[in-house]
Amino acid sequence: MNLLVSLASALLMPLTAIAQTASPHAIEVPAWFSETFLDLREDVREAAKEGKRLMIYFGQDGCPYCKALMQTNFTQPRIVEKTRRHFVALALNIWGDRPVTGFDGRVVPEKDFARAMRVQFTPTVLFLDEKASEVARFIG
Repeated sequence: MNLLVSLASALLMPLTAIAQTASPHAIEVPAWFSETFLDLREDVREAAKEGKRLMIYFGQDGCPYCKALMQTNFTQPRIVEKTRRHFVALALNIWGDRPVTGFDGRVVPEKDFARAMRVQFTPTVLFLDEKASEVARFIG
């Protein structure tokens, strides 16, 4: 019987991932994160003009680690001040559907961009230089 339950769970796992709906527990992103048209080529250029780099936060609704990052780390004045001084911060949802213009000029939903950037866990924070090259990645 246990073998049957395990097998059924393994077979149905992909279907549960497809059937997921948005969580009612959305993570509040700090107001100092930038709201852009999500043309990342333009965002990198604008950040460079300001002498900054691009920081992209990838999260998902209901993620307790995303919540901790936003409510603990990104509310500390020293972290906020330093991040705002050196980076333009953007937030993307790894399951989101907003259109993102990637560095190659293709427009894809957030979830496809996250997949293309090999984001598998949340939160993930990418730091990009003025040429849109990844210079650091923090996971968790």
